[in-house]
Amino acid sequence: MLIGAGPLARPGHTGGRADMPRNINGSLVLLLTIAVQVTFAVLFLGFFAFDVSTILTQPVGYSVRELFELFAVLALILSIAINIVMIRRLLKRAAAAEQALMIARGAFQTLAEAEFDRWELSRAEREVALLAIKGFSNAEIAEMTGKSEGTVKSQSAAVFRKADVQGRIGLVTHFMEEIVGDTLVPGQD
Repeated sequence: MLIGAGPLARPGHTGGRADMPRNINGSLVLLLTIAVQVTFAVLFLGFFAFDVSTILTQPVGYSVRELFELFAVLALILSIAINIVMIRRLLKRAAAAEQALMIARGAFQTLAEAEFDRWELSRAEREVALLAIKGFSNAEIAEMTGKSEGTVKSQSAAVFRKADVQGRIGLVTHFMEEIVGDTLVPGQD
């Protein structure tokens, strides 16, 4: 099971794919904005066409107003095209970022399972360890798992002892060091 999904997820946090309605709502707002721009561009172009047709009945050159309208229509059409291109790029980036996040979650899950195996944690201790890594308090873990707070404290202490770390911060730090490794800050030797 992936961290951030299922029974180990933070209440109110669905993780990954279940967050899509928020992304869809954002996309709908952008699409609605483009639709409004297109509607006004068509109306504006219609007014411009009407103005041009009246000019054609009167053999007079373009006035400053009509030239301004022409440039405004062209600018509006260009902005719509730019918006469409930018939205497509943003949606591709969002999809790539979501895929990378899912890969990272899977990699972390694999790392966590390997460490839990090495530490010989029981199933209950693994559950408590994952929730502790995610930042839940003992009271929250007890509520989520249906255990007493004393049981959670005891299982947490067993996890910390078997992992040879000093509390929750040590547990999280252990995994961060495993993930980051010996990566140096740029500019340092």
